[in-house]
Amino acid sequence: MPPSKKISRERLQEQLNDEYAREFLKPAFEFQRAHFYHALVDTHRAWVIMLLESGLVPRDHVEKLLRALNELRGRGPDALGEFDPAFEYFYSHLEHLLTKQVGEEVAGHINIGRTRPEPLVRMVLREKLIEVLEKSHRLRRQLLSLADGESDTIMPQWTHFQPAQPATLGHYLLAIVDLLARDERRLVRAYETVNECTLGCGALAGTSYAINRERVATLLGFEGVRENSLDCVATADHMSESGAGLAGMMVSLSRFCHDLYVWSTWEFGFAEIDDSFSGSSSMMPQKKNPYPFEYIRSRAALVIAQSSAVFEITRNTPFQDLKDVEEEAVYPLFDAVEHTGASLELLGRILRSVKFNRDRLREQAAAGYSTTTELAALIHRKTDMSYRTAHRIVGHVVARAVAEGADALEISTEWIDEASRQIVDRSLHLTSDEVRKALDPDSFVRAHSSTGGTAPAEVRRMLSNRIVTHQRDEAQLASMRLALKQAKERLDTEVDAVIQRV
Repeated sequence: MPPSKKISRERLQEQLNDEYAREFLKPAFEFQRAHFYHALVDTHRAWVIMLLESGLVPRDHVEKLLRALNELRGRGPDALGEFDPAFEYFYSHLEHLLTKQVGEEVAGHINIGRTRPEPLVRMVLREKLIEVLEKSHRLRRQLLSLADGESDTIMPQWTHFQPAQPATLGHYLLAIVDLLARDERRLVRAYETVNECTLGCGALAGTSYAINRERVATLLGFEGVRENSLDCVATADHMSESGAGLAGMMVSLSRFCHDLYVWSTWEFGFAEIDDSFSGSSSMMPQKKNPYPFEYIRSRAALVIAQSSAVFEITRNTPFQDLKDVEEEAVYPLFDAVEHTGASLELLGRILRSVKFNRDRLREQAAAGYSTTTELAALIHRKTDMSYRTAHRIVGHVVARAVAEGADALEISTEWIDEASRQIVDRSLHLTSDEVRKALDPDSFVRAHSSTGGTAPAEVRRMLSNRIVTHQRDEAQLASMRLALKQAKERLDTEVDAVIQRV
């Protein structure tokens, strides 16, 4: 019997509206053909293996189906051809091809105990998340290498973009490493949500056939099944959780890029990126514009918007299988994945060539009176005064230095004693060496050796710890990648064994 020119439209008396098919169904088909073809073929292969093992399909039919599916897998997405409104959906086009090859009585078995949606988004998304994580790991490794080389580099730091306290560049870079590591952990948790198999959930109520959902999950490399059958078809949290993780990571990249952007200005002069990543001006011959940082900040905004779109598309929908959830929310999510991956790669390439101006960084670390908190600490430790009283004395001294145009290292013991007499009616009798040491940025940084502090020795201790953590996380990621690879090999082995036995 020739294959029917329509699949599952027997209830409907009219053909698809041309405009509806062209504007909505055709783009959906083309997107799904490009992204989900191999996932759907593998889903069919795993499902047929399970049906055979469960005694639901004759062995000779299974052999025909698996041979046909293997052939289609080799032909790739182009095997589906162009969108045909008669078949309406992506998966119906594939069923039509199978029917042409093995007949409807055999091809129809793929629908036993199962309906849409298959876990195709999950199968593709977990691969995409691993790719993002791999790119993030490479960026983390670069940051660790940079932090190692800059653990002694003195730099200024700010609060509310006003001079705050000196720090080390290695300390700053390790903060970005820690932030990125937490972003990665959030994506790993999203991956765990994604990596739950929904196949075999039926339309929403499960099935009356004696299927083995756990077996199919194993064949497709899932960690387990999403148990509740309604939860399988209605849920969208695997997408929203992934989108939120991607948006969070892009916020981190954007803030880091904004710092590098500011540091690249002529006024700051802290950092310079390679000419190959810089832009010129058709009007101003002197320009060297750090455009990539602008691109990444903009992409961060796009990813946040795309993540929000996933939430917005699904937020005001009933809890059931819907096109909103099954199809529409996927588009912005996959775009978010692509933008995040591209941004990670671009930033990594830039960091391989970035140059930091250590002299300029140290010069600015000494400016802005940013070491004077240590002068207040010195007064507190050398006297019986409270820290708040010491803070008041130093505040008076800094006000005088500002008025007289003196920098921090020009603050004298006489000024300190005069301020102290105004506030507590006594002199402090600090030595010039004590004051100079407290106000020197190098001494300041070395003194801040508390856990997590900016002292070079503490930075190196943290660096050693972060290298171990990174190696552990890389091993976990390699294990995730290996699990998917082994599942593909296991499915191939099971299919080949069935075909060879028949």
